[in-house]
Amino acid sequence: MKKLSLVILLVVFGKISHAQNVYCSVTVFPDDTTVCIGDTVYIQSVSNLVNGGQSFSFNNGQMPTGWTATGGTNFSTPCGQNLTGTPYYWAQTAGVTPQIVTAAYDVSCGGYILFDMRFSIQGQPSPCEGPDEADEGISLQYSTNGTTWNNIIYYSPGGYTLPQNPMTSTVVTPAGGITPYTSWNSFTVPIPVAAQSTTTKFRWVQLASSGSTNDNWGLDNIVINSTGVPCGATTDVMWNQNPLLNQDNFYFVAQQDTQFVCYVYDTTGVYHCQSAAVNIHVHPDAMTYNLVDTAFSQCPTFAPTVSVTNIGGSIAPYTYNWSTNSTTNTTTLPTSGLEHDTLTYYVTINDWCNYERIDSVVLIVNKTLNIDTIYSGPATCEPIGYASANVVGQNVTPLHGVYYTWTNASNTAGPTASVWSDIPSGWYYISVEDAVCTDEDSVFIDMLNPPTADFTASVTTGCSPLTVNFTNNSQNTSTYEWDFGNGTVLNVNDTTAQNQTFDQSSQVQLVAFASPLCSDTMILNINIAACGCTNPEATNYNPNAVIDDGSCILPFPTIEPANVFTPNGDGSNDLFFLTATNHKNLELFITNRWGHLMFEGSGLNPTWNGNNQSGKPANEGVYFYKYIITGVDDTKLEGEGFLQLTR
Repeated sequence: MKKLSLVILLVVFGKISHAQNVYCSVTVFPDDTTVCIGDTVYIQSVSNLVNGGQSFSFNNGQMPTGWTATGGTNFSTPCGQNLTGTPYYWAQTAGVTPQIVTAAYDVSCGGYILFDMRFSIQGQPSPCEGPDEADEGISLQYSTNGTTWNNIIYYSPGGYTLPQNPMTSTVVTPAGGITPYTSWNSFTVPIPVAAQSTTTKFRWVQLASSGSTNDNWGLDNIVINSTGVPCGATTDVMWNQNPLLNQDNFYFVAQQDTQFVCYVYDTTGVYHCQSAAVNIHVHPDAMTYNLVDTAFSQCPTFAPTVSVTNIGGSIAPYTYNWSTNSTTNTTTLPTSGLEHDTLTYYVTINDWCNYERIDSVVLIVNKTLNIDTIYSGPATCEPIGYASANVVGQNVTPLHGVYYTWTNASNTAGPTASVWSDIPSGWYYISVEDAVCTDEDSVFIDMLNPPTADFTASVTTGCSPLTVNFTNNSQNTSTYEWDFGNGTVLNVNDTTAQNQTFDQSSQVQLVAFASPLCSDTMILNINIAACGCTNPEATNYNPNAVIDDGSCILPFPTIEPANVFTPNGDGSNDLFFLTATNHKNLELFITNRWGHLMFEGSGLNPTWNGNNQSGKPANEGVYFYKYIITGVDDTKLEGEGFLQLTR
């Protein structure tokens, strides 16, 4: 259950029943008096019917039987009226330790000590001058043997309680200081377990004082609220909200404001007294607050702050949970980074009772600062270009105007103005800042009739020495610097062709000038390749050559005939062929003596097996052959001869 205040003890005593000489008291203990809807309140009552001899006042101007006092026995009203408008005990130091001591009582059943007490105000004239130092308060003590005193509670002049007197002289109450103890109040103190005996005395004592006429205080209406032996129940109670409920303690679920009154009866059903009304206040779900509906940002990098204000009709503390994950009341609303956007953020507000409100704020992002147009003028070979920014939607204040920042492609800063003049061709960048935002843009300054370096080479790859003719095709230029990379550098005033001989690969560069500070450059590579014979058949073949220089030397074809031919299947000289070298083709023709063709073949090594074209073995005898041989260099040679076929 949520606690809205400290535990409150509402103590109301009944009046004495003279017929029975009985003193009736009832103490009501609600664990809270202000709660939330649905909270559970524990309500406790303590009631007693006490013999009349345990309730004391000083109305007759005398000390009760068996009681003693030091520091005066003034039973009157020297410093104003008390709660009942009757005489009271008023203490003063008078050179002694002021105290009032009760007789011995049977408090073995426990109970409460009830009394009225007041301290005088510090700095007032005697006999109404009050305590001001930390050790000048009043200790309530008990003794079970009449000699040894034990602390129950200490009432400090500062208006608060301590377990015992600190015995320090620090000033805790200034002159004229008002505390909870400088006016008459009723106090209820439980009797400690250690004090519960049949012979217990109590005393109110001031252990220290700053002078014999200082530190006045008073007591009245003292009740030793203990029933003694036997420790049984002596009362029955009833409650106004439920007459059938006769329990001392119960739980109550609060839904609305409710008032409770406890009625006390003895065990025979005789009514004796009732408590004062105990009011349980239920705090309603009535939270009110202010929160803007719309927040604005004029820059995508600016996150505005919003707050819930003027919260009323509820109890703190409050919690705030934003959809931004913020849990603070004042929070920032981030933008999405877009220059124009609408975003909705939500907040859940809870008060101490956990009553809830959900609301939202619409964030409108509208970037007004804008570089609307950049005007530019071209340059030539002279830096005569310009760039000018036209800015709209700027927000300015008396302390913050519009600031311009220019840079070029090499990050060189320009003027802090809207125009940058007398600049060469290239890229230029501007940043504009006003009181809330920045904007950026860029522009390229063109060049009129820019110089163009251009040339061609008659050949770019060849064998050393390689002679190359260069043709100058440059435009909008007047002078030229040639660097051929072979040690030759020329400066000329026209586009005349240039001839150079190269023994090794070189990089040729042409710088074409329109003016001394305005030029263009072109570069071309001339490659000297490895040259030689690239024909693997040649006797001077160079495997490293990539260009054939026509120097290949090819071998001459040769041929050697065989003159023994015995195709009898014995595995020796069964084929007729010509032994040839340095050739890529050989054509062979064989005829008999009458000129009839017996065999025709071609290739690198054509052979005759001794059969005619019908596949039958040829007769023994003399045959004629003719050949055409093609060499690797395509040289053709012809020859003829005869052979003897023997089987």
